[in-house]
Amino acid sequence: MTALNPSAQLRYLLQWFGEWSELQKSDFLLILAENYAHKAYVNGIVNSISNMNYNDKPMSLFECRIKLFKEWFTQWNIEMKENFLKKISEIDPIFFAKLNAEIEEKAGADINNVEQQENHIEDHQ
Repeated sequence: MTALNPSAQLRYLLQWFGEWSELQKSDFLLILAENYAHKAYVNGIVNSISNMNYNDKPMSLFECRIKLFKEWFTQWNIEMKENFLKKISEIDPIFFAKLNAEIEEKAGADINNVEQQENHIEDHQ
C-alpha cells in the first residue's frame, strides 16, 4: 500500500469531517483538543478508542478514520497542522469556536493545577 502524502491526508480528513454527524464531530472535537493541547481526555470515544482491544469487535468506520487521523497527525509538520485547523474553521466556524474554547479551558485548568502544586510545595517547605 502506498502511503498518502500529507496533502492527500488533509483532503481525506476534511471530506470525512463534512460527512460526520454532530455527535461524531463532538467526539472528534475532544480528539483534536487532545492533539493540539497535548492533553488526554477520559470520556467519550477518546477513551474507548485508547483502550480498545481490536480483537473484541470490528472497528466502526468512524473509529478507523480517527485511528488514521491520529497516525497522520503525528507525522505532520506545524504548517500542516495549522492548515488543517484553518480549513476546519472555514468549514465549520461554530465547531472551531468550540474547539478553541475547549483548548483554552484545558490550558487554564493546567495553569491552575501547576499553581496549586507550587503552592502545595511551598506550604510544605
